[in-house]
Amino acid sequence: MKLRNCYLLLLVLLLTTSLLSAQKTKASNDELMGWFREARFGMFIHFGASTSEDYLVAGLNKTERYENSVKNFNPVDFDAKEWVRIAKDAGMKYIVFTTKHHDGFCKWDSKLTDWDVMDATPFKRDIVGELATACKEAGIELGFYYSIADWHHPEYDATYSNRQGYHFNPNSEADITKYMDFMYGQIKELCENYQPKLFWFDGSAGFRNKNRKRLLGQQEMMDLLNSYGAISNSRLGDDDTLDYVNYLSMGDNMTPSGNIGVDFESAQTMNDNWHFTAGDDNWKSAATMLKKLTNIAGNGGNYLLNVGPNSKGVIPSASKERLKIMGNWLQKNGKAIYGTKAGPYPYEFNWGSITQRTEGDITTLYLNVVDWPKEGVFKLYGLNNKVEKVSLLASGNTLSYKTKFNGGAGVNVISIDVPKKAPDSYVSVIELKIEGAPKMDQTFLQQQDGTVILDAFRATVHDKEIVANKPLRPLDQRLFTVMKKGKGIMPARGMTVELNKEGEALSWDFRILKPGTYKVAVLSSVSEHDKWKSEGSMRVTVAGQSVENKLIEQERWDNERMATEMKSSVSFLGKIKINTLGMQTLSLEVTSGFNSFIPNIINVQLLPMDN
Repeated sequence: MKLRNCYLLLLVLLLTTSLLSAQKTKASNDELMGWFREARFGMFIHFGASTSEDYLVAGLNKTERYENSVKNFNPVDFDAKEWVRIAKDAGMKYIVFTTKHHDGFCKWDSKLTDWDVMDATPFKRDIVGELATACKEAGIELGFYYSIADWHHPEYDATYSNRQGYHFNPNSEADITKYMDFMYGQIKELCENYQPKLFWFDGSAGFRNKNRKRLLGQQEMMDLLNSYGAISNSRLGDDDTLDYVNYLSMGDNMTPSGNIGVDFESAQTMNDNWHFTAGDDNWKSAATMLKKLTNIAGNGGNYLLNVGPNSKGVIPSASKERLKIMGNWLQKNGKAIYGTKAGPYPYEFNWGSITQRTEGDITTLYLNVVDWPKEGVFKLYGLNNKVEKVSLLASGNTLSYKTKFNGGAGVNVISIDVPKKAPDSYVSVIELKIEGAPKMDQTFLQQQDGTVILDAFRATVHDKEIVANKPLRPLDQRLFTVMKKGKGIMPARGMTVELNKEGEALSWDFRILKPGTYKVAVLSSVSEHDKWKSEGSMRVTVAGQSVENKLIEQERWDNERMATEMKSSVSFLGKIKINTLGMQTLSLEVTSGFNSFIPNIINVQLLPMDN
């Protein structure tokens, strides 16, 4: 059996690692990340024995279901070249494949375990090897998902599990250090045999205690990966602050609301599941996913879009149809995505996003417009550069424009004459060439439709009592995926903010360009299956007026930050009138506390009532 000899092999592998690493010149982070920043769009593939129908058989316990699935795993229609073709036709530049998920089943010919596709299944083909070859032939970069948690390995102590109750046969005498040797050995094996460019770690929730986290050897792992030219995501020990790893993995299906200032990737599903699930027909539209792609790129990140092949190894037709639409759009508009940087405005637009690239003294801004202006004029606020040219990206047609300074608001306005009908049925791109690096107003600006959106994650925090050394904005705490307890107002899941105690408040400075009457809406994050149970009250003060009300849910909107499971609970506090152009300050204060129910605030919106 392989397991009897694996630890001797592991010792040899690990002893040579430091020697090999020393012989290689360590690449800089910019060199390692170059291809990733260029790519912007990738395919996530969740595929394994859990896709098998045996996994769903009633009357079996978890262990029996998983083991039956592996013993019967036989994806006879698996074709690595077809998977890669679908990704390439979609405009995707890299693939991340689940080499080993939480069940521990390995989809390559591992010399360190028999729990792999070659020894435990009738299929007996190296899926990872075939995929690596197909990617190399097609010029697609390949990355590996690898679960740190392993519900099958006898030395994985179940107390370190990311989910309780899922281990096949928990071993009370398991030695987690032996499992770590096994894991490092497998990572080295994957690097040596298949030359991946990325490792997508997952399942390290059981190591969040700082004493346990040391067992992961984050620096040692990064030295190993980088020596092979591979990068790592932040789920290697939930490293949101990027102390060790190369880039941030957002929470599942999570999109940041603006530029967070770091390299990141947003992994999202097309429906409600990662692996193939029969009957899950809750597919997102191609329009929704193209909006996600342009917004994520506009914030400086990558969109990793998941497919789940069925038990035969075939990617569902619903996925292929949507990917084909996205690929067609990218053929015409890819310049607005590939190799671009985050736009110059750090917050969100409700009309779309901006990406940019610089060539010499000219910067090109790509205005990725989802909500096309029906009146035939697109207005961009706050850009203070000389405009060289404006055109439609797909057609090259030149657009006329004029620039005017709004003295009352203190902001520059570029008005672009556009067709009244959107040129593209999904996302229309305006190419705006300017002189030099973009100089854009960094305050919250009123949107061109008159709406004001004030992001809670970027608010100034006002605790009941001052907390020493605490950042004034939740964003600056760098807690994006794993929350921590702290004093006063704290960040919450989905880049929201907990606000529940009387006297706590958030405030924002913003710029008004259109005076008028506004409905005041407070948006909070809520699970789509939960009822809103608020019992407290809040007050908004702006322009010398205040409106106060209980935080009662009156509408439920899609949550733009979370692609599945979560919604936006909308509470209208009242209406206010703003007569003065220019800078304003708005505060949101808790006036009566929330006891058992703590609202997670997404943003405050001022919705124009004069339109």
